[in-house]
Amino acid sequence: MEPSLFAILLLILGLALLVAEIFLPSGGMISVAAVICFAGSVGCAWNAWWVSSPASWWAYIASAILLVPAVIGGALYALPRTSIGKRILLAAPDLEEVTPFVQEQDELSKLIGRNAKTLTMLGPGGMLLIDGERMHCESLGMLVDPDTQVEIIAVKGNRLVVRPYEANVAASDAFLSEEESGGKQGEAASDLS
Repeated sequence: MEPSLFAILLLILGLALLVAEIFLPSGGMISVAAVICFAGSVGCAWNAWWVSSPASWWAYIASAILLVPAVIGGALYALPRTSIGKRILLAAPDLEEVTPFVQEQDELSKLIGRNAKTLTMLGPGGMLLIDGERMHCESLGMLVDPDTQVEIIAVKGNRLVVRPYEANVAASDAFLSEEESGGKQGEAASDLS
């Protein structure tokens, strides 16, 4: 058999073995056989073309270098579309399956803006009681004593984020804003007279 024909046949056999390695799990044994085929193919190509036509030998090497990744890429592209590939590979999960705590976050986000009472010291994590249910929470980086009224301001993962609720501060802020607007009206009235 002529070395040039033998080089091409070994190259084709090596490419076929690479495709077989992708579709048939063999622990790398088929890959070893493919590497042996490629080495034999390069040796036969050397004997056939190096002395008589070095340009043909370099063209053969360039085509082999391009064919190997192209064949592997084509086989990996085709694998998920075959019946074997569909059995081997799993379907991608939905975004809802991947996102953690979706239902829990929806339920917790309904509690934003409500008031609750701390059961333990928040330093910054702890427990609170809302609607007779114990829930995990964390403060905004501050210590909060037990039995303190807190306001739920956000959801972080599967925990509620809270801050101390001070009704007196909220009422005094409203009272001050009314006084400032009334005081400015009084000043405006005195300026007119």
